Order: sequence, then C-alpha cells, then structure tokens
Amino acid sequence: MYNHRELEKEMQELWEKARMDLKIKELHKDDKPYYFCDGPPYVTGQIHPGTGWNKTVKDAYIRYKWMTGYNVRNQAGFDTHGLPIEVKVEKEMGIKNKAEIEKIGIETFVEHCKAFANKYINIMTGQFKSLGVWMDFDDPYITYKDSYIEASWDTMKKAADEGLLEEGNYVVPYCYRCETTMANYELEYGEETDPSIFVKFKVIGEENTYLVIWTTTPWTLVSNMAVMVNPNYEYVKAKVGDEFWIVAKERLEIVAEKADVSPVVIETKMGTEYEHPFQDIINKTYNRKVVLSDRYVTLEDGSGLVHCAPGHGPEDYAVGKKYGIEIFSPVDEHGCYTEEAGKLAGKNVKSANPEIIQILKSNGHLIAEERIRHRYPHCWRCKTPLIFRTTKQWFINISKMKDKMQEQIKNTSWYPDFAKERFTQFVSEAPDWCISRQRYWGIPLPIWKCEKCGKIKVIGSKAELEKFAVNPGDVKSLKELHRPYIDKITLKCECGGEMKRVPDVLDVWFDSGNAVWASLRPKKDDAYGDQADLIIEGQDQIRGWFYSLLGSGILKYGKSSYKRVIMHGFFVDEKGEKMSKSLGNFVPLDEILEKYGADVFRLWSASNAVWNELKFNWNELKEAHNDLNVYYNLITYLDMLYDKVKANGSANTNADVDLSADFFDTLDIKQIQRSEDKWLLSRLNHVLQQYKTYADDYHIHKSAKI
Repeated sequence: MYNHRELEKEMQELWEKARMDLKIKELHKDDKPYYFCDGPPYVTGQIHPGTGWNKTVKDAYIRYKWMTGYNVRNQAGFDTHGLPIEVKVEKEMGIKNKAEIEKIGIETFVEHCKAFANKYINIMTGQFKSLGVWMDFDDPYITYKDSYIEASWDTMKKAADEGLLEEGNYVVPYCYRCETTMANYELEYGEETDPSIFVKFKVIGEENTYLVIWTTTPWTLVSNMAVMVNPNYEYVKAKVGDEFWIVAKERLEIVAEKADVSPVVIETKMGTEYEHPFQDIINKTYNRKVVLSDRYVTLEDGSGLVHCAPGHGPEDYAVGKKYGIEIFSPVDEHGCYTEEAGKLAGKNVKSANPEIIQILKSNGHLIAEERIRHRYPHCWRCKTPLIFRTTKQWFINISKMKDKMQEQIKNTSWYPDFAKERFTQFVSEAPDWCISRQRYWGIPLPIWKCEKCGKIKVIGSKAELEKFAVNPGDVKSLKELHRPYIDKITLKCECGGEMKRVPDVLDVWFDSGNAVWASLRPKKDDAYGDQADLIIEGQDQIRGWFYSLLGSGILKYGKSSYKRVIMHGFFVDEKGEKMSKSLGNFVPLDEILEKYGADVFRLWSASNAVWNELKFNWNELKEAHNDLNVYYNLITYLDMLYDKVKANGSANTNADVDLSADFFDTLDIKQIQRSEDKWLLSRLNHVLQQYKTYADDYHIHKSAKI
C-alpha cells in the first residue's frame, strides 16, 4: 500500500545525503545556459497552498529543462523588505504607529525586521523542500543583502542619468495608519460603506440659484476648488420651491427622486462662479469656478456636475493642472486636517464625514443623504481605507518610457496569450511610478540633497558613496546599507555645502524589480546573461512583478528583464472564492501534505491548466492519491514476482535495474520477440514524445495526464 509519509521521508533523506540536486547541476554544467528567475515570495509567514502550487509549476519546468539538456539556473529568492514585514513586526512588538517606532529607535526596529525575515526564510525553505522542490536554497538571493541593495542603487542611478528620476508634488494613494504613500498597483480593493450625498453650491450673482453636485467623499469638500461639467451634455435650471437648481438634464429626474421634490425646468442656463457651501468654517478663500471636462464627467451617476478637489484625486489633479487651479490639500501625514481647514483642523478626514454632513444639514446645503456600498482602495498590508493626498515624492517618469515598454511587451513571449493583452492594457494606463516610501525597513533611497544649494546626487554603489563621503572611513565601517546606519553618511557638495540623504526608502516592488541582475553572483552566474529566459507567476503580478521587472529592465538595460512569461491563475476554494482565514475556507498546506503527501499535491496541482484558477477539492486529491497508489502497487507487484533485468535482457536477481539513458541506447529491438514487450516499448516512446510536445508548448497539465 502506498504510504506517502514513509516513502517521501525515505526519498528526502536519500536526496539530502547524496546531494542529488548538486549532482544534477554538475551533470549539466557544460550544457546550454537557461536562466530561470524565481519571483521572490514575501517572507511573512508559512506558505499558502497557492505558493506551493506556484513552486510546483516552477519545479516541473526546471526539471524538464534539465532533462532536455540545459544548464538551468534555479536559484531561489526571498522578498524581505517593506510594509509586509514592517506590519508583522509592529504587531509582534505592540507598536501602533510610526511615532512609537521613532521612540524605540529605528535600529531596534530594523533589527527586528531582519530577524523576522530570517526566521521565515528558514521556515519557508523547509516547506518548499518538503514539496520536493529542487531549487538552490543553499544560496538564495535575499533582497536585504548589501550586494542586492547596491545593484538596485545602480538601477536608480541609471534612471537619474537618463532624466527619468523626478521629484514633484503629486496626488497619490496614502495610508495614514502606516503614514506612507502607495503606488497605484499596490492598492487592494474591498467593499466599503460610505456616505452618498447631494450638495448645493450657491451661484454667485444669481438669487437662490445653486449648482447641484454629488459625492461619496464628504471630507474632500473642504478642499473643493472647482466644479466640472461636460461640454457635450445639456444642463437645465429647474425651479424647486423658492430655489433654482442646475443639473444635467438627463439626471434631473434622479436628483428629484433622491431629494423628494418636483422640479420644473424653466431654462437651460449655467452659472459659472459659486460659493463654497461652508466657507465660514474653513480658512481658505478662492475664486471657485465651473470648468469643462468631457473625460471625467459622466451621466452614469450623480447630477452631471462633479465636485473637483485637485489636492485629493488623480482626475481632479489633472483638471486642476489644465486650468491652473490651486492644488489645495489641507491634510497632514496623519490623515488629519491642517489649520487651513479652520474649525475642522486636527480631525481625521475619514472620521469627519458625519460632522461635515451635519454642517451641510444645518446650513441648508444638503439636498439628500444615503449610504452606498462600493469598491474602495485599502492599504495592501494593514487594510486601512486609503485617502488621496498631495505630497512631494520621487517618481520614475513612466510616460517617457511607455513606448519602449510596449515595444518590449510585443517582443516577449506570453503564455497564455491573453496575459499579454491584459499587461499591454495595464501598462498603457499606468501613471508615473511613485518609488519613495516614508518608512524604515527597505532599500534606502540613494539620493543625497545639499542643504545649501539644493543640488542632488544619486549614488550607484558603496564605492561611489565612499568616494564622495565627507568621512570615507564612515562608509567603510558601515554595519550595512540600511537605515539608520546609512542616514549618518553625508556627502561633499560642489558648492561647499553638505549633502544629507533623503530619508525615504524605496518601494518594495523596486526591490523585486531588480531580481534578474541583482541576484547574479560574480563568476558563478556569468554564463546566464542579463535576461531571464523564463519567469512564472500568478495573474496578480500583471500589476506587480511583471510590471516592476519590465520597468526596471528598461531603466537598467533599455530592454525587458525577461524573454518569456507563464502566468498562472489563483488558488481558490471549491466555490472559486479567495482562501482566507477570516472567511473560514483556508486549508493550510501542512494539512494537505499530512493527509496525502507532496507527490499527490504535485500531481493534482500540475494537472490543472496553468492559466485557470486551481479550485481546492479534497475528492480530487483523493483521486490523485489513488492514481499514485496504482503505480506504486504495480511496481511492488513486479518487484515481488519478476527477476530484475539488465539492459542485455539476461535475468539476474542480484542486479539492479539500469535506469540510465543507456538502457534504451543499448537495447537491441530486434532481439525482442514478444509482441507485448514491443507494444510496451512503443507505448513508452509515444508517451515520451507526447510529454515533450506538450511540455515544449507549455501545456504541463496535459503532460501530467498522459
């Protein structure tokens, strides 16, 4: 009977003792190089079954390339920086905010982050090995190492040299709990219930006349600087009691229903200047006007007039820049209003929604109020609902790179084909890449700025840092290139002033975006070049690793970092829902392996079409177990009843079966007399041909089912 616990334990011990992985590498060392680059998983806990599937697919292709005569680079990697680690460490240390991190000391916090990363590198390595994954875990690439940091610095320097690194004020997603910016591709959307209100803005110079706007973010009304209308729509002035409301003609009936009124259209007219609905509350006066926008105003919802706060929305920001409207953003790094918000100063903006609605009720500017449930962006690590806020950040100018990026996408092989289509669309709409983060555990931004003249210097290596340092000896004695150690290094400026490092760290996706070259080891990896032959990751990496690898490759070498992409689906429950502990549908990988073993999991998961979702199913695992049981029992049966055979066909009960390729090379087919033996050899050859055909076409699931 097939006993996976005994058999897999025996095989693991054999592999470890004989170091079979090293022997395979040695066997193929003179073959054609094949660069497989492992997308580094975050070391934030034990691996998810989906991560196990990911590594199983990778392992299958690595082994296949070995078997077909390639010298495969199979180094494992681990992603160890950023909020994924910081949030976990904060919980362990009982830290609630950044102020507490500063209080206990950045060095203490960073050392805890590194210890946490090392702990889970070891745990995850053990789990991957228990799955039978033959990757190089003896010398993995780890993103917190100085060599990796220097390679990433070099990419940043090249971006600066090409004029693609910029500092500027932008409206960006912001987490006020973590007190840092986010990139648009980091946003995690979830359901959120928010206010949905219709508000009156009084038109200047017209008695009892109002513009009617709709918003689900009342807190942004403090920063209102304009109202947008669409030049292609017809707007009407409707009499409602003693007042006159201006709305889009096609939305009048909806607005009237929400407000429970019966309007009468008297003319088609639009006022152009208006008053803020609670000017007496805030400390900001401005000549607010109606502006045109055929891009951001629709008739799908609202009133056909859109409230514009250029300091708190990407679309609003674009309109503000177009019309020269002030980018007003009275919100600090804690997500609280500043003094410019008047009586609301000091209040958390999201928490202020009820108070703002009450103000509008009291002064008669609220037309209607209800609650709406909609998709809303959250922090990808702490799950706090995000706000959009204007801050000064460092960016990679993606708009200048898009043509090159699209050209490289076309020149890359994608499997399945629709992955290329999705990625092309995503890149076409991608904004500039915000790479600065106001955090601690990450690659330090290699930018030093002069306090005297404002000039900046971007550093590409530790050697270069030593060259320009005020005290070169301080660089030599650095414990590592992390905060807070790196923050103590100052540089000499040409003007005679002193340069200090910009205190931010890099976006963690910039870390992994450098994986292809930052992981290369001098001399050991010289044969593989600077482009990965193959990468394999899930569909969530359309807006993640696929993107950061492409962008970083353009910066570094002017080309994509990879030649071929295989994109797999999500690992979900039987109903197709995301597996989550909070939903109660999560099954730990260890539980699966304990019940059925790694080989069953590998056979079952490899049999799924890679581009489809892999729906967890105990019955299917049981079927895979039964299939392996048949194979195992057949081998046991043959071993018990038949003499073992040498390649020449003679029986020898003391000889082992020759499983090398020479068995088939030396076999004399003419000497085989029995038809069943001929059929078996023919069938074996057919299976091998089919397997190779499917595997070469990246249909590993078909190979598994032959």
